[in-house]
Amino acid sequence: MLDTIASLGRWGLNVFERLGRGHIFLLRVLASLGSVVVRPGLVVRELYSVGVLSFLIILVSGLFVGMVLGLQGYVTLSTFGAENSLGVVVALSLVRELGPVVTALLFA
Repeated sequence: MLDTIASLGRWGLNVFERLGRGHIFLLRVLASLGSVVVRPGLVVRELYSVGVLSFLIILVSGLFVGMVLGLQGYVTLSTFGAENSLGVVVALSLVRELGPVVTALLFA
């Protein structure tokens, strides 16, 4: 019981540490942009068009890439009798490998 509570506490501390590091990074980036940004309205509009408006396209493409990866992964894993690990394989490969690559290709 205490191990479960301790692991939950470690997980929470790790989450807050990562959030803090992300915010520190964001503040440093914004501080370094101080004199570079002449018209901040244009920067906000560009960030909106690149980030928010392309979210649906990236979501749909990620869905189809995940379906293809799931189908191909099932065919491969079924030859070894390891169909139970298909979800983990698809999730990890999409989040770690294919997700950033597909997103970068769609932004470019």
